[in-house]
Amino acid sequence: MTNNTLANFFSVKRRYSRSVNLARDLEQADALQGYILTERSVDALRRVISGIKEGTSNAWTLTSVYGTGKSAFAHYLASLCASSKSQMRSLALEITQTALALGAESDEYRVLESSIPQQGYLRAVAVAQREPISSTVVRALLRGAETFWTPGKFKKIDAVSRLQ
Repeated sequence: MTNNTLANFFSVKRRYSRSVNLARDLEQADALQGYILTERSVDALRRVISGIKEGTSNAWTLTSVYGTGKSAFAHYLASLCASSKSQMRSLALEITQTALALGAESDEYRVLESSIPQQGYLRAVAVAQREPISSTVVRALLRGAETFWTPGKFKKIDAVSRLQ
């Protein structure tokens, strides 16, 4: 008798085998590889680009039911906001170029590419835990600062050390 299991015929890429965890996967290129901008995510991206272009929006709310890709989209956006030297930003820009009507020649793509500073943004990703919200925010800001500035240029201030 042969061992004919589904595993012998199919394989699932890592991207589809587990959900994105923003804190864990922030700098993980394999968590971004294979991401596909859906029609809804392109619409959300266009709203973000419009807010950046017009300087009208600095905060967005993303809501939907469980399993619809909110964390994956947030991971993609966070990757766009990384340093221009980052592999994450390069991957995110490649994904953006291949998205519906957002090719490298589109006005939206140019706005996106030119509006994000070369050094990127300080990406403070807060993932809730059973703790005071202040601890969650401080941890996110600290990790964001540590990845934004090179190790030699970032020094924890005493107040942050006491909050940890």
